[in-house]
Amino acid sequence: MAVPIRWLIINIKRKGFVSLTVIFVFISVVSIMFYKWTTLGSGVNCLNGHANSPLTTVSQTTFVKMVASYAPDRVSDELIVQHVGNRTEQRLKRLKQKVERISRKVKAQTVTLLQKNVNSKNNPNYNVHVFYYPWYGSIAVEGRWRHWNHEYLPNWKKDDKKIYPTGTHMPPTDISSNFYPALGCYSSRDPAIINMHMKEIRDAKIGVVVVSWYPPGMSDAHGDSPDPIIPLLLDVAQRHGLKMALHIEPYRNRNPINFSEHLQYIISNYGNHPALYRMLRRGRELPVFYMYDSYLTPAGAWRELFSSKGNLSIRGTHLDGIFLGLLVEMQHRYDIKKAHFDGFYTYFATNGFTYGSSWKNWRSLSKFAHQNGLIFIPSVGPGYIDTQVRPWNTANTRHRRHGKYYEVAWRSALAAQAKFVSITSFNEWHEGTQIEPSIPRTTSTFTYLDYEPEGPNFYLNLTKWWVDEFIESQKP
Repeated sequence: MAVPIRWLIINIKRKGFVSLTVIFVFISVVSIMFYKWTTLGSGVNCLNGHANSPLTTVSQTTFVKMVASYAPDRVSDELIVQHVGNRTEQRLKRLKQKVERISRKVKAQTVTLLQKNVNSKNNPNYNVHVFYYPWYGSIAVEGRWRHWNHEYLPNWKKDDKKIYPTGTHMPPTDISSNFYPALGCYSSRDPAIINMHMKEIRDAKIGVVVVSWYPPGMSDAHGDSPDPIIPLLLDVAQRHGLKMALHIEPYRNRNPINFSEHLQYIISNYGNHPALYRMLRRGRELPVFYMYDSYLTPAGAWRELFSSKGNLSIRGTHLDGIFLGLLVEMQHRYDIKKAHFDGFYTYFATNGFTYGSSWKNWRSLSKFAHQNGLIFIPSVGPGYIDTQVRPWNTANTRHRRHGKYYEVAWRSALAAQAKFVSITSFNEWHEGTQIEPSIPRTTSTFTYLDYEPEGPNFYLNLTKWWVDEFIESQKP
């Protein structure tokens, strides 16, 4: 050993730089080998220490983290996406459940609040109108059913070859409505029923009852003439602080000539009643008339009656009034203007059924009315279903969705900055647009729709709430 060491020292002295380089490389190699040996030893000890441990199930989350941490270049993109997707779905599911719990809580609080407020004696708002139908009859009062036993109407869709129910309904268990009234199959001539209806309308803060009207001796095909009970309706409306207007139905052969005669009858018999609804226009308090299906008569013919220059003009006379045409199609805007109507309404509670009943068009209709000095009255409704009268008309059904449909209709009217709102309807039971109280009922062959779980008075309460919102929207 002495000889190599002596040789090494001699060489270091002779070739110092080269020798130092060799020594450095030698020491580095030895160090690396020593490090590898110690790492291997610790790995063996690690394995030996866990050899007898039970196997542990690795969760999907842990596995993905391990793979992503130790082998990022080999991680399956599909696995990662699937894992992240599962986590996202779980979070969304938990969030949805939380929202539903909160919604149920808020909904319960809202319903309780509405039920508490329904009997408050707030003043009615005369800019909110509701369509009212006095055509129902009962065995107890008239000795026969009227309208509750309405027949199934024939299908107007000629290309529809399906077979639908026919015949008439048989009250009181089988009626021509998808809902069942809380008051049962009542008579519209019963003073107690009229009083209850007016009270409910007043409690909902509605100010004007728009009553379906036919001239004396005339009616629709399933009822009696409503004219004999107009005085009673006016008296009860007055007792409850309400106003009343007439909804002129398209009676047989209606035209400007005979309408002026019937208008003379109305003014002579009801014109001085304090409950007859009037509005200020042209410097006078004038009675208001809704003209249903006004488009059936040409605009030029109506012009003769409603224009101050018409051959039959009633303008400036004792027969003058505020006449509102029904706007169905887009073209009717110009027909109504040409006919010299004072304004227009949309009536139908089925969003999308007509141009006028489509909520999305109310802003432009409001603008058109404002630009042309016309009154615009959009008609809101809680829903629509008439399959107990028109079983083939399911395409026009609009489900109530626990008041959500009604809410969107009201919001659309408010967004259009309407100064008046009409409600379709208080008691058009055939078309399922009523806000009158309804109750659950099931027979051996049919289950009626209802307002549950909110209760029979839900839509009266909801109407009152929206009338308050409407009042707030009118404030400057």
